[in-house]
Amino acid sequence: MKKSIFTFCLALTTVLVLNAESYSGNIVVNRNGQVYNSNVTVTVTQQDNGLFQLDLNVPIFGNMKMVDVPAATTGGITVYNSQQKVSTSLDALTGGPLLTQLFARTTGGMMAANVTLPTANATMWFNTVGNTFQLPNSDLEAWSGSNGEPDRWHGFKTATGTWAWAAPASLAKSEDVHSGSAGEYSALITAKNAFGTIANGTMTSGRLNAGSTSASSTSNNASTSQDYGEDFYMPIYAKPDQFKVWLKYQQGTSNANNKANVSVKTFDGTYYQEPVDKTYTNISGGILEDEGQIAACDWTQFTFPINYDYWAANNAETNGIFVTFSTNANPGQGSDNDMLYIDEMELVYLGSMSDLRYKGETLQGWDPAVTEYSIETAGEPNLDDFTATVVGASAVLTKSMEQNADGTYRIVLSVVSADLQNAASYIITATAAQQGKLGDLNHDNSVDVADVTALINAILNSSEVDMSVADMNGDKSIDVADVTALIALILSN
Repeated sequence: MKKSIFTFCLALTTVLVLNAESYSGNIVVNRNGQVYNSNVTVTVTQQDNGLFQLDLNVPIFGNMKMVDVPAATTGGITVYNSQQKVSTSLDALTGGPLLTQLFARTTGGMMAANVTLPTANATMWFNTVGNTFQLPNSDLEAWSGSNGEPDRWHGFKTATGTWAWAAPASLAKSEDVHSGSAGEYSALITAKNAFGTIANGTMTSGRLNAGSTSASSTSNNASTSQDYGEDFYMPIYAKPDQFKVWLKYQQGTSNANNKANVSVKTFDGTYYQEPVDKTYTNISGGILEDEGQIAACDWTQFTFPINYDYWAANNAETNGIFVTFSTNANPGQGSDNDMLYIDEMELVYLGSMSDLRYKGETLQGWDPAVTEYSIETAGEPNLDDFTATVVGASAVLTKSMEQNADGTYRIVLSVVSADLQNAASYIITATAAQQGKLGDLNHDNSVDVADVTALINAILNSSEVDMSVADMNGDKSIDVADVTALIALILSN
């Protein structure tokens, strides 16, 4: 089955060549502690047998080709998982092909892949996703506009409303960044006293409106809508599970009751504002109100969970995200010169399993850190009998099965986050137990009167019996009906 690929990430070039799909991106190779970084192309070709061939040319190892790679697709995400020996440019040194483990996933024209060569002490990470699933200018390093506001983020310089011209609160670039920051700048919002009223410092992904001199009026708000256009609206392609951000909060007048506020909402793209002026049913998820408030602190990285259960009754789609920072959780309740520094925002998409089951029972010895298991099944295993508890609002579970040369089955269950960055793959080797002949209760390879006697004795004595051979009519119980069916089988022969 050929996958349909489209491109919506500038960092990715997808080239279709006959029945092949090519992904151009960055690969990081780590061998014996030495790291090599390069731009490469991975080509995925569907074979005549329905399996896939993956080709890549990487530093140190040269051209690598993996064939007969199975694939499984769920929810728009395709997973390729294989373990095989692969020839490399090091064959002469290593004595032949190297054992290679591949775990690749694709979605929407993007690919992320882990490749491990354990005997060569090497790992590879290939990625074309880029910032597709992140907020624009999330590190607040881009300040290209003449209004003094960070690109795609807004304060009162771009506000609407009757009193926008008089709004004293500010949003400005700061060189105060946390220790270890890779960037040079953060954003600083500052509360100001205007005619005896405290105007909170605010930064939003939407647009501010200053419509009243009363701090508590909902005419003073931050709002967004897909109708606002790109600059005041941020689309989103999946449900993030967490919002990470570095914050530093200093109060002009120390007050333990005053807290800065972080608001994140995911919504369907139609109009929404905060403070709300009515009940909005277009919200799909967000940070719960009390969890978004922070006390005065030095630079700290906060991780806010994004809750979807609270707004589940809305049945709203997730098309956009709305983020707003304020120097105080309550309008007008802060103090002059309250300052909130903001830097390095990140949306986190989880992808893991908390349970793995076969026919409803957790696998013996289950541990999320253990990736390989062996089980015995009654006959050929059925993928529907394998289930898992998935962690991640947009994470998907894929399943695949193939028969090994020794007659066992290789079953792969993979969970992958929407952005492909978090993933886990579990391999189950299933051995199908030999099935007895239907009706052969005494296992002598023939069905005769002796088996009728054994079945009657089992029923009369309520003794244990091999259901796979005794349940003649398949109703999952042993009774007189099975005796009748067994006698009919013997007579028919």
